[in-house]
Amino acid sequence: MSDDEHSDSEFYYPLDYKNNENESEKTREKQSFSVDDVQSFIQTQRPENTIKKTQYDLNVWRRYLSEWGETTEVENIPPQKLNLLICRFFIEIQKKDGEAYEPSTLTSFHRSLQRYLNDKQSTVNIFKDQEFAMSRDALKSKKKQLAEVKAKGNLPQAARGVTDEEEDLLFASGEFGEQNPESLQRTVWWLLSLHFGFRARDESRKLKWGDVSLNVDSVTGKEVLTWGTERGSKTRQGEGNRAFKPNAYASDNERCPVKYYKAFRSHRPQEMLHPDSPFYLAIKHKRMQNSNVWYCKTPLGKNEIGNLLSKAAKRVGLKGNVSNHSVRKTFISRLMDAGVPPNYVAQLSGHKNLKSLDSYSTASLTHQREMSLTLSRSKQSSRSIMAANTTEVSCSEDINAKPSTSTSSSSEGGPFGYGIFPGSSIGRVEGCSFTVNIVHQHVQAPKPAKRRGILESDDSESQ
Repeated sequence: MSDDEHSDSEFYYPLDYKNNENESEKTREKQSFSVDDVQSFIQTQRPENTIKKTQYDLNVWRRYLSEWGETTEVENIPPQKLNLLICRFFIEIQKKDGEAYEPSTLTSFHRSLQRYLNDKQSTVNIFKDQEFAMSRDALKSKKKQLAEVKAKGNLPQAARGVTDEEEDLLFASGEFGEQNPESLQRTVWWLLSLHFGFRARDESRKLKWGDVSLNVDSVTGKEVLTWGTERGSKTRQGEGNRAFKPNAYASDNERCPVKYYKAFRSHRPQEMLHPDSPFYLAIKHKRMQNSNVWYCKTPLGKNEIGNLLSKAAKRVGLKGNVSNHSVRKTFISRLMDAGVPPNYVAQLSGHKNLKSLDSYSTASLTHQREMSLTLSRSKQSSRSIMAANTTEVSCSEDINAKPSTSTSSSSEGGPFGYGIFPGSSIGRVEGCSFTVNIVHQHVQAPKPAKRRGILESDDSESQ
C-alpha cells in the first residue's frame, strides 16, 4: 500500500498529541476545582489587616492550648468541649509578659475564632448557638472584671480629629505646604482625603491618577477637582457607591486643593500622568538640584501612606493618637459641627448607616470647655459673652420704606449657639436678610379726669 492510500488517522502526529495532552490537562484542572479553590480566592479579596489579625489571634489561641497539651485544631473540637475551652481561654489568657489583655482584645479573639470556623466551613456558631451561651457569658464577665479590677478599657487608642489650630500649626511648621516633595504630597493627601471623604490609607493606596480630574464648574466658573472613580473600600465592595461624585472646589486661601494638585502634577514624571498610574509616588531623593521632577516612577509604599500624618504630628508635638484615620474624623466632625445634615455627611463619607457617624462626632475640647463653664455658671461661658456676637437691626418708621437689616457676628460662634438664635447650633449668620415690620397702632390718649371745685371756709371771714 502506498503512502497515498493511507488515511491521516493512521499517522502519528506529535503536535496533535501534545495539543490533546494539554486539553486533557485543562480538563483535569477544571474537574479538580474545589471548595479550597473558592476559599483561596475569597482570602485574596479579604482586607490584609483582617487576615493578619485572624492569624495573630489564632496563634494566641494555639499557644494557650499547647500549654495544656491540646493540639486539636478548633474546627475539629466537639462543641461541648470547645465551649469549655473558650471559657477557660477568656478567664485565664494573658500576654507573654503576664499583663492582662484589654477587653476589646478579648472581643477580637472571639470574632477571629468565628471567622476561622467560617473559613473551615464549620457549622458551629459561637456567637449564636445555645451550646456556647456559657462562653459568651464568660467573656462578658471577664471584660467586667478587667474594667473594675484592672482598670482596663481606658486606653485612648481611638484616633482623634485634628483641630483648626493644629492644622494651622502643620502649615506653619512646613509639614503641610509645597516647599519640598514630602510636604507637598502630604498636603495633597490631606486635602483630597478631607474633601473626598477617603478612608485614609485604603482608598488612597488604590487611587489612580486618572481617578481625579480637574474641571471647571459651569455655574461659578471656578476650577474643581472631582473624584470620579471609586475602587472599593471596607464597606463599598463593587456596589452601592457614594450618592454623588465628591468635589473639591478651588478656594481663595492657602488650603486651596486645586493649587496643591497643580503643584503636585507639575513635579510628577511625564510617564506618571497616565490615567492608570498610581496617584501617590515614591520620593526621588537622588535628583539634580534644579530638577523639577521630585518623584519616582514607582508607587508610594503602603506603610509610607499609612504614616503620612502620624510622623508629621509627632514632629510638631501633637498629643494623643493622631493617625491617618484622624483626617476622616476631622472632616466628619467639622461638617457635623457646622450643621451639615447627617445624611449629606454620610453620603460623602460613604457610610450606609447614619448611626455610624455617632462615633466620629464626639465633643471637641471647645465643646467640653463650654459644657464645664456652663455647669459652673461661669461668666467666662461664651453664652454670656454677647459682645462677641452682636446683632443690629435698623428700620424706618415709615411702613412704605424698604426695611434694612444689618447683622454682624463673630466668625467663631459658641458651640451651642448664641446671638440672634440663642440655644440653637448656629454659629454664623450671613448672606441673609430679615424683614422687620413695624405696626403702628394709634391709641387714643385717655381724657383727663374732670376736676371738681371744692369750697373751703375762710376762718378770717367767719369772725
